[in-house]
Amino acid sequence: MTPNDLMTILAGIAGVILVVSLCTVLYRVTTTHNDARRAVLGDMLFMAMAALFLCYSLTHRTSIAFEVAIFAGLFGPLSTYAYARIITRGRR
Repeated sequence: MTPNDLMTILAGIAGVILVVSLCTVLYRVTTTHNDARRAVLGDMLFMAMAALFLCYSLTHRTSIAFEVAIFAGLFGPLSTYAYARIITRGRR
């Protein structure tokens, strides 16, 4: 077994785990009635999709993998901050 084969297998296992977590998060988004939970679950969905793309980019050569990771890390928390301001109606 070569290191490339091992990397492909591990990336596939990580991808399967991420798909299961995405399905679980989507189920919880549709069944919850709390707005704060929906905000957190939306962020979980965003970060899991970014992680799934990064697992894909481990086995396939893409030219934008680094940029997607940087944008996900930088702009992911902005939606949490914005939704927290909406829930609290701007109070600090």
